[in-house]
Amino acid sequence: MNQLALLNEISANHFAVRFQQPFIEKFFASTEPVAILVTPEYEGIFRNGGIGTYYATLSQKLAAQGAYIILILCQTQRNFHGESTVPHIRHIFSAYEAQQVLELQPVHLAILSQFKEWDWVESESYKILFLIQAIAAHFTQSPIYVEFPDLCGLGYRTIQAKRSGLLRKNCVTAVTMHSGQEWLNEAHEKYIVEGGNWFRNVYSYEQYSFENADLAFFLSYFMEAKVKSYGWKTSHAVHLPYCFPIVPPLDKNRPMLAKASLNLKREQIPIVFFGRLEERKGLLTFIDAIQQLGEKISQQIHLIFLGKNVPLHSVKLQPQDSQQYIQQELGGKFDYTILSDLFSQEAIALVHELAPAIVCLTSPQENFPNSSLEMGQLPVSLVVSNTGGFRETLNWIDRSNSVRWFEPGNSQSLAAEIASAIDAYPETPTLPLRAFLEQVNQWLFNQRIEYMNPAFFQTSPSNRSSFNEDLSSSLLLGMTSAPEQDFLQDYAQNEYSGKGEIIDLGCWLGSATISVAKGLEKNIKVTVKNKRIHAYDIFIWKPSYMDRCVRGTSVEGKYKEGDSFLDEFVRRISPWSHSIAVYPGDVLNFGWNQRPIEYLFVDAMKSWELTKSIFLNFYPHLIPMNSLVHYNDFAHFYTAWIHLLIYKLRPYFKHHCNLYQAAVFQYVNPLPIDSLLLDQDTPFSIFSYEDIDRAFEYSLEIVTEELRPNIAAGKVMAFIHWGDLKQAKRELIQAREKFGNILEIPEVAKLLSTIGGEVDK
Repeated sequence: MNQLALLNEISANHFAVRFQQPFIEKFFASTEPVAILVTPEYEGIFRNGGIGTYYATLSQKLAAQGAYIILILCQTQRNFHGESTVPHIRHIFSAYEAQQVLELQPVHLAILSQFKEWDWVESESYKILFLIQAIAAHFTQSPIYVEFPDLCGLGYRTIQAKRSGLLRKNCVTAVTMHSGQEWLNEAHEKYIVEGGNWFRNVYSYEQYSFENADLAFFLSYFMEAKVKSYGWKTSHAVHLPYCFPIVPPLDKNRPMLAKASLNLKREQIPIVFFGRLEERKGLLTFIDAIQQLGEKISQQIHLIFLGKNVPLHSVKLQPQDSQQYIQQELGGKFDYTILSDLFSQEAIALVHELAPAIVCLTSPQENFPNSSLEMGQLPVSLVVSNTGGFRETLNWIDRSNSVRWFEPGNSQSLAAEIASAIDAYPETPTLPLRAFLEQVNQWLFNQRIEYMNPAFFQTSPSNRSSFNEDLSSSLLLGMTSAPEQDFLQDYAQNEYSGKGEIIDLGCWLGSATISVAKGLEKNIKVTVKNKRIHAYDIFIWKPSYMDRCVRGTSVEGKYKEGDSFLDEFVRRISPWSHSIAVYPGDVLNFGWNQRPIEYLFVDAMKSWELTKSIFLNFYPHLIPMNSLVHYNDFAHFYTAWIHLLIYKLRPYFKHHCNLYQAAVFQYVNPLPIDSLLLDQDTPFSIFSYEDIDRAFEYSLEIVTEELRPNIAAGKVMAFIHWGDLKQAKRELIQAREKFGNILEIPEVAKLLSTIGGEVDK
């Protein structure tokens, strides 16, 4: 009789699994959804990226939506006893400690006792099942979502148990395809391996788990095609790239450079190998390419290896580890540093501080690598293996410039592209905007929740409402940040008095409009809500900046240059249409109906003519000590006139708050509209150089520190608008010296170079 049949014959009482009493006391009594994430890696607990970064990001996102997160770590001998130091994770257990924290019956102990040291996959697979059973026994009223990576098929016994009825129906199992063992062996070019039977068993566990889980996700089409070639069935699976961490702004104190002690000479170009130091990541190809560059170039470069030191798999290189191999091949010929003990975020921060560096991503095969998602957000030159995973990830974040592709596994091709990057050094790539990255991330997460919902809540309808209500507050598609949307909804619900109207100038797809409408709907102080929100836009599609903002959404590819997208706006606002009046067309032609304005949201000051029109038509109707004016483009470099206008209006407005790139001001004193000569033809004929200096000093004082580089870029843009390109170049030099070449400084530098010739780098 096999083990599973034996388990089915034993009564429920003899097979019950529960936590020991001291651990039960640690659990909260809860009916909220429980998410159990099973993983060998977790960023911040272990020094890993990859899968560890994926689960760290997923757990943060699920926790933000109200899920009760429990982490089960495998392939570690650490004891956690249910304690968590990670804020959004309620409990952490390891499979290793299962017998210490669970009340196991004789049958469980008998199963575990049969396994030898080399049977660790089977042993851990059962221990994970027992832990999940104990969690399910405690959270009987909660829907439970359990996710595994495909690696080693560690979900095999849990997924078997679910299919055989040993796990309750309130448990939903999921597998995400990261890097199965069969593919790892292929990537390492290990086609003849010791312990062939062990590997064949693991291959079958991985395939069974993926094919039989309630939900199956694959990250890249590259990897789906790969496992299909191994005989896996994937027709039931969903293509769903994972949410990725957004790289924080540069710490201008550059703490990681001080910590790393690189001994990097001032004239040397940093060339970074970013990834685990192993064959699968292209280490041998990279070293061969560097050697081909020759000693002539060796004095120009400093090589930095950022990744874990591991034993090499190639038979001809064993028993060396990667550090020994690097020393053997490069020692005495090239300056290099190996940093193998950094946490993932530390490694990313170091590369950020090294910018403009040249970063090489050299894996001959990749699934959906975090490395390119992370490095693609930094102002560095990229030399990248032309394989599916890298292509898919860089496309997702819209990073295409200062990227050089080489033939996978071809050291000559890699050497040529590194040489090209050295010749072009330093480069100032245009980077994806944070708001765009937030939109992509939120869409990916919403897709995951959409797939989870039917199964997750099929037995718990009482919980569906609260979890979906949380989801309704997720980031809306648009050009407003999450802090802005939260602020607008909260304002309309709790602060808006109804004394005046709410104006949205430049509503695009309605993220600000809908945020306000959702808040107004719950406002108990305002009784008259019909058409209190007024949304203006020309509603004409401009692919140059709109296309990338809708990538990966239902709007992608729907409109071309010059098309009207009014239908999409109307569709999106339809649940709240009773409270919204829509004004399609040029705001220059509409004006305003003279009624008081309580909130003025401005995302339309794209030109001086529009700025004059908005000021003259809308500002006279603001309510002193009551109205707020919201400048959505405050920290965008192009609209420099906004800073000059705000500075001139200081006697009448006071700074209220910052909302990422936006700034909000309260109207405090009556404004004499003729105090500014806004009938002038150009924005700067009424402002002096001294005005510009003082205006941008004021903006630098009130903006958040992370966005000060954008304000500095805006000052450069002010002199470009003025036509004084020499002064613009001087301001650019000062901006780079003070803040580095980050955020929008490279964008204004590129524009200045286009208009006025070469700009010193």
